[in-house]
Amino acid sequence: MTSDDESRSSVTHLALPVLDTSDRSSLIVAARWRGVVVHVCRVLLVGILLAMLHRPVVQNSDGLGAPSVDAVLPLFPALSAVESEADALGAWSVKDVDGSVMGRVARTMPQAADVRGYRGATEAILVLDGSSKIEKVRLLDSSDTLEHVRAVREDIGFFEQFQGWQVNDPSSAKQVDGVSGATLTSLALAGGVLARLGASSGSLVFPEPLKQDEVDAIVAKSFASVERASVRVEANEAAVTDAARQQLGIVYRTGSRTDDVIGFQGPSELLLVTASDGTLVRAEIRRSFDNEPYVDYVRTDRRFWKVFIGKSIDSLAQYDPVASGVEGVSGATMTSQAVADTVVAAANKLANERKLALQPKQNWLTRIVESVHFSVTEVATISLLVALAACLRLRLFRTNWSRTAWLLATIAVIGVWAGNLISLSLLAGWASGGIGWQIAPGLAILVFVGLLWPVATKNNIYCSHICPHGALQQLIRPSRKSRRHWKPPARFQRILAFVPPTVLVLAFAAVLFWPTIDLASWEPFHAYLYPIASTAALVLAALSLSVSAVVPMAYCRFGCPTGSLLDYLRRSSASGRFGVGDAIVLMLLGLALAR
Repeated sequence: MTSDDESRSSVTHLALPVLDTSDRSSLIVAARWRGVVVHVCRVLLVGILLAMLHRPVVQNSDGLGAPSVDAVLPLFPALSAVESEADALGAWSVKDVDGSVMGRVARTMPQAADVRGYRGATEAILVLDGSSKIEKVRLLDSSDTLEHVRAVREDIGFFEQFQGWQVNDPSSAKQVDGVSGATLTSLALAGGVLARLGASSGSLVFPEPLKQDEVDAIVAKSFASVERASVRVEANEAAVTDAARQQLGIVYRTGSRTDDVIGFQGPSELLLVTASDGTLVRAEIRRSFDNEPYVDYVRTDRRFWKVFIGKSIDSLAQYDPVASGVEGVSGATMTSQAVADTVVAAANKLANERKLALQPKQNWLTRIVESVHFSVTEVATISLLVALAACLRLRLFRTNWSRTAWLLATIAVIGVWAGNLISLSLLAGWASGGIGWQIAPGLAILVFVGLLWPVATKNNIYCSHICPHGALQQLIRPSRKSRRHWKPPARFQRILAFVPPTVLVLAFAAVLFWPTIDLASWEPFHAYLYPIASTAALVLAALSLSVSAVVPMAYCRFGCPTGSLLDYLRRSSASGRFGVGDAIVLMLLGLALAR
């Protein structure tokens, strides 16, 4: 061997060792898991940022004060004042300049606070007649976008649907048709009205729950000859059992079931004791707004109470004291008549509660399904998503005609008909005010798929197959040989590429510091809600499509902040590396924490 051969041999010997197959596989698996962990942390940070957005606050949403004169004036043009004190149903009297009562108004807050629309809660004012039925409804305030709110305000037919609904009786409500183009906002208002109708569980006049000592006292009078083991006291009723744990009866308070039967000066609350067979064994006045000694006259008149003792709750629910010749207590006629009517009204509510209790209980899945509003457009949206999954599974998008047919269906159903597009306005609203899945289940599923699909599969399925604005751009995109095709210079493209993430960061900062800001005009997506779309959204949609007819997919590539967010969430081969986007997310997190 020559010296040159020895030199080459030495160099070969000093080369890096070659990894075997098992070592190479271990490094690949480790890198893959590192990428998964880093990307999961990235997605969690985005979720934390969204969760830190503040809910847009509806003015006066505490529901404790009377609405202002300005708020009620459109409903009563001749009003002079709104009383500051609410009545038993939480309604306020409206008076004219002469001090005469013109009517009563109620607010849907705070019961409507958890009913979410496009961005948050919507409050309404209800005008009630003498029997507490709704005569008129007016949208008072909403945290939804301006065009949605305006469309609802201008739809007179929508508000007429609430006429005749009975306060404290949710069963009087009927199916409501939402406002076209503003379905989420209008159905949120309807949900708030329905929540206000069911607000009978807590009386504003008799809010005090049952107490142990008062229950023990009336039970001792009602079941004096029976050895009693225990009394289980709840807020509105108490179960009485004997030593053998057999039920002896139940003690009810009437205030939580009826508090609007007025006597001489106000309503009265009673304690009703029923036996195990449902018959009334004792009744007492717990509290009354009428004057003494009239209340005491009724309290101590045994002849008056004997009329009701021994009757079942079902028979008392149908009882007519006047037709049955029940005489009022001498010297306290109005008070005793009100007490008798309170017994009947409370028995009616108890009888209905018993009927509901005897009905077969629904499982949690059935209750959830029945609470969801499945409109035709929402069902169409869900059906299209199911069809997309089937088409992808069967690989049906290989031909130009099938691809074109799908794009047209997406534009027609998701865009023009349903208007169910993912946007910054929607994401900010649902992040701060809660997801409106009960009102818009199809849109909720679409958002779920759009956000999580790129995380799980590395494909941005929403932008490529679902977004109607992206579908339109695909249909009008010029081919490379087309005379209208123009490719911007590479340096200009690199500058334009910073536009979508920049707008996304600015939008988050804007919502963080100004929760009520309207992001609907920042993107062209609201143009698909053309009956209510703002001029800015229509102009932006037209301009973006005009540019995309020359520069292929121009808005998707150089203008879409929502697409930028979805791309950031998309898992890729570079997911395991810390990038500029991650640094910006951490900066935004610091900004949100310092807020």
